[in-house]
Amino acid sequence: MRILVFSSYFLPHKGGVENYVYQTARRLVKHGHKVWVVTSKLKGMKAREKIDGIDVVRVPAFDVLPDRLPLPFITSITKKIGVVDIVITNTRFYPLSLFGGLYARKHGIPWLHVEHGSKQVAYANLVVNATAKLVDATAGRWILRNAVVAGVSKASCSFAERLGAKSCLVLYNGVDTKFFDGRLKKHKGFRIAFVGRLIKEKGVQDLLKAVKDLDVEVVVVGKGPFEQELKKLGGKFVGEKDSAGVRDVLSACDILVNPSYGEGLPTSVLEAGAMGLPVVATDVGGTSEIIEDGRNGFLVHPGNVSELRKSIKKLLNADLCKKMGKNLQKTVKQKFDWDEITEKIEQTLESL
Repeated sequence: MRILVFSSYFLPHKGGVENYVYQTARRLVKHGHKVWVVTSKLKGMKAREKIDGIDVVRVPAFDVLPDRLPLPFITSITKKIGVVDIVITNTRFYPLSLFGGLYARKHGIPWLHVEHGSKQVAYANLVVNATAKLVDATAGRWILRNAVVAGVSKASCSFAERLGAKSCLVLYNGVDTKFFDGRLKKHKGFRIAFVGRLIKEKGVQDLLKAVKDLDVEVVVVGKGPFEQELKKLGGKFVGEKDSAGVRDVLSACDILVNPSYGEGLPTSVLEAGAMGLPVVATDVGGTSEIIEDGRNGFLVHPGNVSELRKSIKKLLNADLCKKMGKNLQKTVKQKFDWDEITEKIEQTLESL
């Protein structure tokens, strides 16, 4: 098959959607398919390159909201790519998803849309927030009503159906369990990892407040506009890391905490689980489809610092920490391995 994927951000930009597109696309290439990813050309990026067999085509774009929302300036894609068999778009509110859908409908190409969120994004700016709601009610609803829709979790599917999708297939987010192989390093003290974008909605501020006066070290992996504010609260900030860097950090930590206010199916939780670390996470989106509260981690309410602190303190017990980590590792390997997920995606594409 000749597969055209639209993703507003892609490597080297880091994020859950980017990782989903990369991991599935490179496996589809290994299975003999031709895959293009059309994405935003941001500062310092090449207009066209190959990444692990994926033909990446970047169109000029302006980051309306830095690191959150690129506005692409579309030129003719057909001249660069030619005829394709399948179109895949990702996340309904990105302009590139709308363009991808219009492109598929115009040329009569089967179209799969993958929804990665589980709720409408809330922005602090009232104008931006109102605009986002308008986009969901118009372009977003049109995408979900006209595409074959999949979600990265059951929660994502429920959300997509509330917004207008007629039906939704679960195509889980995943993890490379061969790469995140569970080899842990000995280290002194108790270390907590956070991996993700440093924006307010990720809740890192709640984690840093929750561990105040506890004898623990918080290692924060990521970058974003909220970084300088977060540094005032403590923690060890190590910047953005590639997959090998994330694995290296997780291998020298005891638990991962994901205090986010909204998720589809969090990549960092899957990566930590594959490494054998238990997780404390907010019960948002599809997180409860990974974490079974009290068995392989703890689920807490978003924004509840006291609840977060209590759960972290429970895992200071080395035996409980080890037991829960093994339980989560077993869950992740059985249910969220990328190879099996990609096979299901391939079957879905062949049926369109």
